[in-house]
Amino acid sequence: MSMTEQEWMREGLDIKRTVLLYRRKLWISFLCALAGAGLAGGFYFLVHVVFAPAREYEAVSKLYLTFGADDDGDAYQYYNGYTWNDLMKTEPILDKIMESLSPDRDREQVKEMITADILSDIRLLTITVRSNSLQETDEVIRAAENALIRFGQEMQEFEKIEVVDHGAAALVVVEDETLRALAAGAAVGFLLSLLGLALFCIMDDSVYVPSDFEKRYGYPVLGVTFAGDEEMGREELAAHVSRVSIGRKRILYAETGERKVRLPVECREEGSGLILRIPYGGGNGKLLERWIREAEFMDCEILGAVITEADPFLYRLYFATFPGRKKRGKS
Repeated sequence: MSMTEQEWMREGLDIKRTVLLYRRKLWISFLCALAGAGLAGGFYFLVHVVFAPAREYEAVSKLYLTFGADDDGDAYQYYNGYTWNDLMKTEPILDKIMESLSPDRDREQVKEMITADILSDIRLLTITVRSNSLQETDEVIRAAENALIRFGQEMQEFEKIEVVDHGAAALVVVEDETLRALAAGAAVGFLLSLLGLALFCIMDDSVYVPSDFEKRYGYPVLGVTFAGDEEMGREELAAHVSRVSIGRKRILYAETGERKVRLPVECREEGSGLILRIPYGGGNGKLLERWIREAEFMDCEILGAVITEADPFLYRLYFATFPGRKKRGKS
């Protein structure tokens, strides 16, 4: 009796058979890995080379802050990184910076170029300037240094501010991630191909090994013939066919690989038996189901099936047995 869709879904996945079938499609995974690497590498090249933003230059200077004493004789130490980052972009420091630059320099642009940080010691201030021009970066970092020195001279909170490390403008080196992009693309392509092939194998209802047919339809597989070797499996097949033929007037065969389902009328006669010839794989599941339904509708007695043109290499691996270790006798 043929299976319903729900029964077929409960049949379970033959992992060993699926892995052996996948070996012939392994080239697809490697091709997908190459395609993924090409796409990721190409995208990275477009973003970071063809349409890459303008080069940036950076200068970093360090200044030492010597705090003055308040009315109680304690040093002013309430400046922190957030305070300095704001101070650098407002009066009076920004005004002093702009005084050292050319009159046509844009104030807002200069503000975006400068950042200030207190990394650990509140007495050590780090000034960073970034722009797309080497000369402009150097000019702004010097202007910022001079502005801070003057600021330290004018504010009572400081005794002085002095530069301890004059930063030199240099090109910002962007790390080349091409190899990582290629590796990531290859990995994603390979994994997606595995997922797709796994889904294909799960949905494939073709008959490859006897258990595919026997679990699904409940009829026995009487034998298997193999592609490229006409003799392999013939003896076993003949013995099984001879056994099921006992007491039968006629044995008929149906080639289930043909698209048009046409069973011999004689199979309905009493004493006749029908053997289905099933071509190996090839997406034959739905077509085979039509043949079986037609045979059952016509009240043909199905004796079993024969799988034809099977892959001998897959069968050798699938049904391989390994001898156990011999037990050593006691000395």
